Amino acid sequence: MDKRYLVLVNMTGAIGMIMIDQTVIGIALPPLQRSFGFGPMELQWVVNGYTLALAASLICAGWAGDRFGHYRSFTVGVGLFTVSSLLCAIAPIGEVFIAARIGQGIGAAFMQPAATSIVFGIFPQEMRGRAMSIYVGSGLLFLAGGPLLGGFLVQHFSWHTVFLINVPIGLITFVTAYMFSQHAPKGNDLSFDFGGAILLVAGILILTIAIQSFGDRTLPVYASFGLTVLGLAALTILPFRKPSSGSSIIDFSIFRSRVYFGCGVVLFCIQFAMLGQVVYGAIFIQNVLSFTPFQTGLSMMPVVLTIIVLAQISGYLFDKIPFRLLALAGTLAISGGFFAQAVVLQLNNIVWLIPGMMLIGFGLGLLASTVTTEGLSHVSQTQRATASAILQTLRQAGGVFGIACIGSVINLIEKVRINEVAEKLEPVAHKRHELQVLLFKSEQAQANATAELHTHWPEALSELKEITTEAVAAGYYLGAVVVLVATLISVWAFASKADSEAAGESV
Repeated sequence: MDKRYLVLVNMTGAIGMIMIDQTVIGIALPPLQRSFGFGPMELQWVVNGYTLALAASLICAGWAGDRFGHYRSFTVGVGLFTVSSLLCAIAPIGEVFIAARIGQGIGAAFMQPAATSIVFGIFPQEMRGRAMSIYVGSGLLFLAGGPLLGGFLVQHFSWHTVFLINVPIGLITFVTAYMFSQHAPKGNDLSFDFGGAILLVAGILILTIAIQSFGDRTLPVYASFGLTVLGLAALTILPFRKPSSGSSIIDFSIFRSRVYFGCGVVLFCIQFAMLGQVVYGAIFIQNVLSFTPFQTGLSMMPVVLTIIVLAQISGYLFDKIPFRLLALAGTLAISGGFFAQAVVLQLNNIVWLIPGMMLIGFGLGLLASTVTTEGLSHVSQTQRATASAILQTLRQAGGVFGIACIGSVINLIEKVRINEVAEKLEPVAHKRHELQVLLFKSEQAQANATAELHTHWPEALSELKEITTEAVAAGYYLGAVVVLVATLISVWAFASKADSEAAGESV
């Protein structure tokens, strides 16, 4: 077999672990909630601990790939991800689990840009679109099996086994990657912008905490606004500062390409909406529709199978038609899918959600590999590892802010509505407070609180399901609007592709 395809198979092992981890976490959240007594804030950090670490580490990992070699960076990432997955499975307390999720995120950060750069670099231009679609499409097979396998393991064994499945895949991928890395080039002698890295990580972290505090009300409003300003200030300084030595942590000259900038915005907006679907959609299906974990995994198949089919077709379409048509069709389909689900969510029937799921799968299938391929086609060979890391950072940052914003909207609606229901059902003040506490605990999947409500306020349980449905629908509407913004950006960014390419050639 051609060595290039052996490398491609190895890279799919990495993307497979990441895909499994992203799909099963939603199914595992309700049992995790019960096992560790997680509230809404802790649940957000189960997802955002991983995503934030991934977003904050990607640029650093991109530099490491350029400095020490992509194969070596990839091997380190696989090893860290595998060890962290094992730690997730055996975590004795919630704090250890969240810390291990952060380790997974850092490991994934070292894998993603390195794997993409390796696949992109070993194939010639005429084979690149097909190779990238195979790379992403093969990983999507894990995406398809992830929900079903995860649901089966959670239902018949425990949530611990969901993370153990990464270990054998990781070990095989690590050994193979280590063998390839022995003969790989070492990279370039590049300095690192530690000051820029600190500003980037601090800005994303502070903004995330600020956004979550608005919905959870853990901080006074003025403190949340103050953190928002501080986080934005840290990120705003980045393009204007001059490092004392070497280049900036982010090469902002890359964004002079309108096409590359547009690809970054599209990835940000799509991930913003999608993590809301993965997390809160799975919670809605289990807690409101009363699906088992395996049934929840099965209910995700309309999205996953549509993605797999379209991802293979998109590689062919990318080589044949203008990318702007793919971008417009994909973002419109995703936005329409979220809107369609939000409209019918109140019907509490999974059948009505399937058309919206398939629309989302259609859009993601068109854009899963093509956005990154298009963006990297507009940067030089020497910038591709860094450019890939920037695109993935924008994508994961979209997920971080998506969970924070959608979670804040959902938490705020639930708190307001729970207070309204308590006032309606219980006129006595001290009993009203007791009812509010039980509603909050039941909303966090605490069985004792649900049993107490069933005994003393049975009508409150149906009200609680309506509250959750209303809140999740609001989150879906927000996701639809954000992806619609990506559609508008696509019209501006990709319409002038030919002109920008001509200008670049003349320069």
